[in-house]
Amino acid sequence: MPVIDKAQIKRILVITLSNIGDIILTTPVIRALSQEFSGSRIDVMVGPNGKDIFDKDPRIFKLVVYDKHISIAEKRRLQLKLRRLKYDLVVDLRNTVFPLLLAPRYRTSPIQSFPKDVVHKKERHLYRLAPFGIDGLGERSYIHITKEDEDYVDDLIKANAVTEPIVIVSPGAKSHLKRWAIEGFAEVCDGLAGECAATIVFVGTGPDKEISLSVARKMKGKYKDFVDKTNIRQLASLLKRSSLLITNDSAPMHLGCAVGTKVLAIFGPTDPKKYGPTGEFDAVISKKLFCSPCEVAACKYGHECMKLVSADEVLDRAKMMIEGYE
Repeated sequence: MPVIDKAQIKRILVITLSNIGDIILTTPVIRALSQEFSGSRIDVMVGPNGKDIFDKDPRIFKLVVYDKHISIAEKRRLQLKLRRLKYDLVVDLRNTVFPLLLAPRYRTSPIQSFPKDVVHKKERHLYRLAPFGIDGLGERSYIHITKEDEDYVDDLIKANAVTEPIVIVSPGAKSHLKRWAIEGFAEVCDGLAGECAATIVFVGTGPDKEISLSVARKMKGKYKDFVDKTNIRQLASLLKRSSLLITNDSAPMHLGCAVGTKVLAIFGPTDPKKYGPTGEFDAVISKKLFCSPCEVAACKYGHECMKLVSADEVLDRAKMMIEGYE
């Protein structure tokens, strides 16, 4: 694919992913495009779950919320509506048929090989811009936080008497195989509350409520329950004010990276080289077993990759990170 004539690029459509964590890993692409084409209109197509990530972002002209469950007739109407906008460039990070149907001047290829050193999903998304002469590798994830979001979190912190240091704990994950032990989280939370005078704050949405309560029931100390009390941008604001995020491989982990929070991530079946936190002071705890990372939906063995992670090693690393000794 030849390098594009950048002067011709006036309208851009970015087709991003569905899950919140995956979507956050695509935000560097939008940042790179907004810098490369500062005078161009950038529209973003996203699933319903990702709407809050983009709907206040000044970089984005139009947000197209695409629900894959809509009827074929509705999909056809959407295609015709987008085609009339005459996009000059379509960057498809999801490998859909839309780039073909919209007939833009330029589009990303659904088939692309990557250099051996481009492993992390964030870097691979950015590498899709390389054929257009755009070098965005190293661009950070981001999320736009409004003043209203900041004010909401201010009020939330004051109303709940949250004091520093704040440690955000996200014990949930979409897959149960990515979740570290309830007892382990409880022991680490009690240790940080007792030894570092940390305020433990649980975060998440929906199913994470019961998981957080399960951890809380095992704890001896106090905690704050903020599950379902923030949207994505508000959670980002809360994370910005925190000393540390302790998490499984989950959406809050990627959100913490996006706002520069120190992240301590516990990994088992997934590969931290592909999905792990990317901040300078972030850390990953994982066990190198013959079967890990397996990246499969069902464990053939005994989930040892998570069971072998001890509370002591997580607590020791967390204390060092809070105290500034990485």
